[in-house]
Amino acid sequence: MSVYEELSETQQFACRVIADHARSTAFAIADGILPGNEGRNYVLRKIMRRAIYHGREHLGLKDAFFYKVCDLVVENFSTAFPELAVQRDFIGKMVRLEEERFGNTLTVGLKLLDERLSIYGANEILIDTHGTKYYPEPAISFNEVAVLYDTHGTPVDLIFVKLTERPYTLTTSSGESVTSVELDEDAFRKFFDESLQQLQKRSGIGQTQRKSEISPLYAEVLGKVGANKFHGYDTTSREGSKVVGILDGDRQIDILSEGELGSVILDQTPFYAESGGQVGDTGVLVGAVPPADAGGSALHATVADTYSPVAGLIIHKVKVDQGSIKPGDAVAAIVDVEKRDATRRNHTATHLVHAALKEVLGTHVKQAGSVVAPNYLRFDFTHYQPMSDAEITEVEDLVNRYILQNEPVTTDMMAIEDAMRSGAVAMFGEKYGSEVRVLSVGDGKFSRELCGGTHVRATGDIGSFKITADEAIASGVRRIRAITGFDAFSRFREDEVLIDRSLDVLKTQRDQLPNAIEKLQDELKRTRKEIDDLKLKIATGQIGGASSNGDEAREVAGVKVLGKIVDGLDSNGMRQLSDTLLARLKSGVVVLGRSEEGKAGIIVRVSDDLKEKVKAGNVIKEIVPIVGGKGGGRPDMAEGGGPETAKLNEAIEASYKVIETFLIT
Repeated sequence: MSVYEELSETQQFACRVIADHARSTAFAIADGILPGNEGRNYVLRKIMRRAIYHGREHLGLKDAFFYKVCDLVVENFSTAFPELAVQRDFIGKMVRLEEERFGNTLTVGLKLLDERLSIYGANEILIDTHGTKYYPEPAISFNEVAVLYDTHGTPVDLIFVKLTERPYTLTTSSGESVTSVELDEDAFRKFFDESLQQLQKRSGIGQTQRKSEISPLYAEVLGKVGANKFHGYDTTSREGSKVVGILDGDRQIDILSEGELGSVILDQTPFYAESGGQVGDTGVLVGAVPPADAGGSALHATVADTYSPVAGLIIHKVKVDQGSIKPGDAVAAIVDVEKRDATRRNHTATHLVHAALKEVLGTHVKQAGSVVAPNYLRFDFTHYQPMSDAEITEVEDLVNRYILQNEPVTTDMMAIEDAMRSGAVAMFGEKYGSEVRVLSVGDGKFSRELCGGTHVRATGDIGSFKITADEAIASGVRRIRAITGFDAFSRFREDEVLIDRSLDVLKTQRDQLPNAIEKLQDELKRTRKEIDDLKLKIATGQIGGASSNGDEAREVAGVKVLGKIVDGLDSNGMRQLSDTLLARLKSGVVVLGRSEEGKAGIIVRVSDDLKEKVKAGNVIKEIVPIVGGKGGGRPDMAEGGGPETAKLNEAIEASYKVIETFLIT
């Protein structure tokens, strides 16, 4: 009998889930899909977490295991699907990262659930206004359960098991109260889904973001005037372009006069419409000077942006500076060459970055979005960890090496099938026609991609390249920002100015600058520590003749209670002070308050011999609302705060009465 056959039915089901989900996971990651919070990325995350949960809950696999199962998938399927072998290391790393992350999520979520359920635990006693003791019925709302799932990823079925271990009253989104033991799992999930939908509707989380609906006007105009002809690959200006339509929002108009804003459609244009990450061109439209007897002024309109709401229709957003424009007019369309050249530099650099990242980080790198503007480029890509300084330097060196080699940049029109066979990189999710533009740097071995944007003639035109930032934007997706050309030169000059000013202030040499800054930081830390120590000594009465050895404490029902406001300490200093004062009291309660930057903070400490009678968490919950806030914590220590600093003294005074109430019951 096999090991599998000896397992229970539940355990066998868990094994099948793990095997099936491991196959889906390995193939999805090999295709460039990574676990995330939206769309297909979220589907993959749910698939992975479902398998991991089954392994932990039903098979007792507490350590990471799912990445090993995915590795077996690669081993068994790589012959038929060689891309799995190529991405083997990346698949393993991504699965392990997600597995570790989910393990932490599971721990945090269950801890929060336990804390919430223990608020009205079986040993908790409440007292009404007549002094009568009673045991409240434990309660929790479906909204709280939904937050645990939506924010912390705690599995719904595990929450259900926890709630049915003993009876809990659950409040539905409609205000109905039900007992957990009376609900089967289907009914539980029904109420849970209702609360989750309301939660996500309020926050917008989990909703697929869609672009604004395309106005039917654009399709109507396209059908009427036909597709525009784009000449921007060959030129940045064109004489004799004919105005074939003018739009004002969702309506066609007959004229745009001086000072008015509108959208102009030309039959032929050199303006590039925003697409593929490249921003739209800017420039001007200029009209002929009217005859002397016609009156009026020559047209001059500023083009602020160019976009294409539907394929084949290029729209220029303009403001008429002088004269007027109407359908049938002939105009000269002139692109802002300086901005176009800067954009071209950044666009070609983006292709070099993509290739360099694959070379340095690995073939798992795939483009996940980009922005190409005149003054910067932004490139999003799949990668599982921050780039090291050495990796950033290597990418910069590789890109700049190709710039210095002044490799020619060429474009070819090819059938989509031929383009893919040539090794050209296509962006997942992009729509391509039967014929595509293929951009090659040099012989195309380093970089060859499908791209409809505008580019430099040779890489030397880029001038220089500098990465300015590397940051995470989602699980397994990073973003780098970079600059080229004159912007890079400006950055170098700015850096030199900053370094020179720093050297002047610190009175040191260039090669000693890091050491001088480090020395200054050490001195600052040492000084701050000395200041904090002095503040603590002042607060405890060791300086200035004050006494805080317990003489300030009041006796409440036979217990020493010390309440005071201490300014000048941060939250860590408050904790240290509460430790010191509680140690001096030996047995008692310490309540400290402070105000800082318009916020009041309170900490409650209870000695070990009293925490069964007086729980710090209960005390803080009674007094923090006075300062307009909330708080909580353990039986021996609790913290809270609120915005009403003027009532801080009132809250400290109220603590004596609250503590007395707990002591006399």
